Amino acid sequence: MVMEFFAGVVGVISEFIANIPAEQALIFDIAFILIISAVLAFIARIFRQPLIPAYVIAGLIIGPLVLGLVQNTEVIKTFSEMGIAFLLFAAGLEISFKKIKEVGIGKIILIGFFQVAVVFFLTLLFREILALSLIQAIYIGIILAFGSTMVVIKLLDDKEELVTMHGRLVLGILLLQDLIAILAIVVFMSGDGFSLSPILIAMTGLVGILAFAFLLQRFVLNRLFRFAATSTEMLLLSALGVLFLFIVLTFAMKLSIVIGAFIAGVSLANSPFKLELESRITPLRDFFAILFFVALGMQIIFSGISWTLFIFLLGGAWIVKPIVTFFLLRVGGYRPKTSFMSAVSLAQLSEFSLIIGMLGLGLGVLTSGIFSTIVLSTIITMGLTTYIIDYKSILYRIFKRPLSLFKFLPMHEKLEYGLLSEKTILLVGCHRMGSILMKNLWKKKDKILVIDYNPEIINALIEKKISCIYGEIGSPEILEKVDLSKVKLVLSTVPNAEDNRFLLRTVREKNPKAKVVLTASRIDDALDLYDLGADYVILPKVLAGEDLLKMLHKGDLSRERGRHIKELKKIHRILY
Repeated sequence: MVMEFFAGVVGVISEFIANIPAEQALIFDIAFILIISAVLAFIARIFRQPLIPAYVIAGLIIGPLVLGLVQNTEVIKTFSEMGIAFLLFAAGLEISFKKIKEVGIGKIILIGFFQVAVVFFLTLLFREILALSLIQAIYIGIILAFGSTMVVIKLLDDKEELVTMHGRLVLGILLLQDLIAILAIVVFMSGDGFSLSPILIAMTGLVGILAFAFLLQRFVLNRLFRFAATSTEMLLLSALGVLFLFIVLTFAMKLSIVIGAFIAGVSLANSPFKLELESRITPLRDFFAILFFVALGMQIIFSGISWTLFIFLLGGAWIVKPIVTFFLLRVGGYRPKTSFMSAVSLAQLSEFSLIIGMLGLGLGVLTSGIFSTIVLSTIITMGLTTYIIDYKSILYRIFKRPLSLFKFLPMHEKLEYGLLSEKTILLVGCHRMGSILMKNLWKKKDKILVIDYNPEIINALIEKKISCIYGEIGSPEILEKVDLSKVKLVLSTVPNAEDNRFLLRTVREKNPKAKVVLTASRIDDALDLYDLGADYVILPKVLAGEDLLKMLHKGDLSRERGRHIKELKKIHRILY
């Protein structure tokens, strides 16, 4: 009965599509793509899933395997290539050398390179079991090695974890992987025989374009964009001009256009107008990226999927990569928790996996079945990344005992200073609101212990000789280091409700008389914390509104402005 109904629906749709005039067919193709993608995107957002898998599933439904709604498949594929270009342009904009330097470029290069190399060679080791040729195993090894910059950075940014040590490590490793992916694309485009001469020619072309990009950025682009910034249209047009200039150059050099798009992004990554460029380019990138991922879904054919390879890719993403990354980070001297948080954040396949898979399919190296397996694995691993990152603290507590097997490895990441006992004031979070509290408590700095998860803040406090610990209050081992029995006042500026509940329970168990002041971002969380016994709960937005009303009643904003600037400079001197 259900199958008959579905067949009837497909028949009606087919008849409708057959009556669309040829000159309007593309409009309806894009209409079907955007409508179905929007519906699935809403569903994905409700379940807190990344949108990329939703777009691929939309392509699966729209494509010939299910409804067969799209007629101009070749045109859509052309649009999808534009999607690749914009994705790589946006990825290039994220290659900030300052960001890489912040996390220790030497360690990141070693750890990132060895992580990719170990995963790559493990794939080659299992190629006979996977029934792959040598060149196919090389592609799969590269595809498995990378994590998703788009998904992971977005999730960590939403949770405000990019400033943490593990956030910075993840960012550095992902940016390095992006660079390795570009080099891999250069090699793959040079021919399927991996002979030295074509690779050298391709690399020479790449170096030439990079040199041109450096000179253009240094002597032309900054001046050009300073002039273009006076007009929104000129800024967008200039960015698109740079993007397509490098696409044309790489095509002329017989390199992939995605390399040109990436280099164009890198050439603008350190521009003072980077934020404005990103805001202008993002809508175009999102539109063409949707077409790219939908086009991928349209090419999935379940009949050719290699289930052995599918299990291998999932196992590699969820088990092998995290173990390898964790071990390398521990060898690098990072804490067990920092290493674990970083490792599990990289437990997925990447958008570069899809791009390289598509390249292999186009070159005839990968079969449609293998490509479908890659796409399906990428959808699943990206989808579950949301939950892995959300619950990584719980996962760490579960795996803490097995991870202790690596305790023999050295640990150089010891971001703490001073006496952790005999302190009467515990300040959790020393940025924004915490910095204001620190300014007013400065005379009692010898009695204060600060806990913060931003390594920059901790380093600044160490320079000021203020007792501090790097870490999160949700970690039991952090609070175990503090002698809570001596603490008289606990001030938490961290708005995370679960962390504050844990902090409140722990303090009340060790020292019922201590005054506990917490922070909440929602009224219901504040009421819940009061029910649990908090002495006071700060609601920053409510307080900000009250302070603004007081200033407006005074009527002299210029005086308040001067006072505020003076206060900010004073706080900055204390912390930095």
